[in-house]
Amino acid sequence: MRRLPGVGIVAAGAVAAMVVMSGCSDGGTSEAGKAGTASAAGTAAASSSPPAAATPEEKFNELVQGTSYYFEGQGTGSSADAMKRYCDLLGEKELDGVPPAQWLAERELTKQDGETVLEEGVTEFCPAQAKTLKAAVEGTYERWFADGTYEVGSGAGQMPAGAYRTTGALRECYWERTSRSGKVLDNAFATSAQEVRVTVRSGDGQFTTRSCGSWQPVK
Repeated sequence: MRRLPGVGIVAAGAVAAMVVMSGCSDGGTSEAGKAGTASAAGTAAASSSPPAAATPEEKFNELVQGTSYYFEGQGTGSSADAMKRYCDLLGEKELDGVPPAQWLAERELTKQDGETVLEEGVTEFCPAQAKTLKAAVEGTYERWFADGTYEVGSGAGQMPAGAYRTTGALRECYWERTSRSGKVLDNAFATSAQEVRVTVRSGDGQFTTRSCGSWQPVK
């Protein structure tokens, strides 16, 4: 049988080409598989990473959210921001005419959950004010007396007998001491003054003050 010229060569070439193409195809599929596997492994590793720890602000916000306490003037801001503002206020000499400890005791600690929230807030954001909060909680602070009428005595909300003074640019300052039955024992009106003093007696019933600023015990 006679071989046709070139037929064997062509067939061999075709077989070789098929082998090469098959090898290329297998190699491409293998690389894609490796890439997909690596991507899946990366995703799994990311999903298994522990969540980021909550910040002090986030923890405090969550604490306040679980209580009935509220910050004055908080608005739409966070509780943590409101607490930091309170921290700044506690560094002042007086708030609303009274010492910071008295301000806390009479205005903030009377709120439900007030002590819990303020203790956490002071510890976290302004530990330097811990003594002020402690004095407010224990009632061991000097008490001042702004406008109002106070029963004379040593009980809660009462004005202890003793000497007091008020200072500043006083205008139309009026004060009076009255008996238990309401009889005026002594009074005074100052159109303008820089300092006014008064002695509240143990037998007095009430002490009334208007536009005189804050009366502070004379030491």
